[in-house]
Amino acid sequence: MNRTLPLILTAALLLTACASAVPAQPAAATTSPDAAASSPAQPDAAASSPAQPDAAASSTAQPDAAASSTAQPDAAASSPSQPAAETSAPPLTPKFPVGHLLTLPQNQNSGPVWNTGDALYELRDASNMTPEALVLKTDYAALTQSVYCDIPGCTHDSDACPAYLASDFCVGVMAVDGTVYTYPNELTNVAPTQIYRIDPAAGKTPVAAVPDALPHHMQLQWCDEYALYGCPLAASHQPGTLYRWDWQNDTVQTIPMLADEKIIACEGSRFLTIRIEANEPFPNFGSTEQEKAILAHAVYVYAWLDPATGAREKICTRPYADGYFHNYYDGRIYYTGNFRNADTPGQQAALLYFDTADGTEKTLLDGIPLDTYGIDVCVPFSPAFAGVPQRYLRVLNAGDAYADCLLDMETGDVLPAPAVTAEGVRRPALLLACTASGQWLTTANPRDSYDPQYSLYALWDPADFLADGQPAAWVTMYATE
Repeated sequence: MNRTLPLILTAALLLTACASAVPAQPAAATTSPDAAASSPAQPDAAASSPAQPDAAASSTAQPDAAASSTAQPDAAASSPSQPAAETSAPPLTPKFPVGHLLTLPQNQNSGPVWNTGDALYELRDASNMTPEALVLKTDYAALTQSVYCDIPGCTHDSDACPAYLASDFCVGVMAVDGTVYTYPNELTNVAPTQIYRIDPAAGKTPVAAVPDALPHHMQLQWCDEYALYGCPLAASHQPGTLYRWDWQNDTVQTIPMLADEKIIACEGSRFLTIRIEANEPFPNFGSTEQEKAILAHAVYVYAWLDPATGAREKICTRPYADGYFHNYYDGRIYYTGNFRNADTPGQQAALLYFDTADGTEKTLLDGIPLDTYGIDVCVPFSPAFAGVPQRYLRVLNAGDAYADCLLDMETGDVLPAPAVTAEGVRRPALLLACTASGQWLTTANPRDSYDPQYSLYALWDPADFLADGQPAAWVTMYATE
């Protein structure tokens, strides 16, 4: 189902973006992915989580044995670079329009969500014992969460209800130009075969069928105002394909991907990719000592990909053994580096970033013990409200120095993360969305075991949140009405 808790890794430092870095644009641009620019979301992907470029890519673990080795690539590979753009001449002709790319939300704290700036739409369990779900709307101004249905007397328990879903397996929710849709976010045997338009006063209407040209078991992880995008997992060291589904015009386009190339973020009309580049071919079989030897001297190549033309612009290279990607924020690529004591439980690393504005690498945090500190795997501002990129990541640990803290990606400061008292129980306040007015929406679960029926939402002024204060207001939840 689309209801999973954020994964917390304490054995390795893992960062995912608290939000996709979104260029500033008018507020209305985020309310719909139509002509004004969409506001969908790690998958950061990613949330969806950012994918590693090899077979272990989808894993949140450290890079493979070669990555944890103390062996370093040669000096040329170790230094960041700002090579000339890898573009074709003359410029390639766009094959289709590309709007404002954003990552679709995956594995949110409360299931699939869509933030328009004035409301949050989400799928929520209708019953803990069945796969049934309801489309809910949290109105920030009214401070209420309600079923997205305006039919008088509706009991919200059958297809007669616009907000009712018999199954929420592999289903996402999005708002396009003021209209709410449900869509298959993963193409499986249990996923729906249609995109449905939700009219709260009338019902559900199928508007687009999943085309046969889309491969099975592919996640739809990105979108713009024109289309949904997905990239099936390719075999290790083999080229892949990015699929573009223009569901409004019933067409599918393909964009070739290079070997070991993965999309890890997006900004504007371009995808940020990472791929492995080695100075000799990889063997045609599984992980071997030969493969590890090749990876020990390989590099990660970061590049911008224009899906409309297929053109790539190289940003920088980093050693494969010392460059695990974590996040992209405000023109900076964040990754783990400078591993020390790699063969001991006390292995340490630094959090570095490459600044695409000036082509330099900087250290944000140094001496991080990887057996003690980790990052909460969540995408709290997905989809982020445009023009409000979020700079904080949640830090958890097995010790006490960084316990329940927020990491400021601009300064490297570690700040206390707030907890909130709900129903007499103090629980962490997990970031969920940012409103058009700049407030932060959080979710807290006062129960000992996770139950989405009892998630409690609150709105915060960011300064109060960062100062471990109290919420500005609580939301009246549908499940507790």
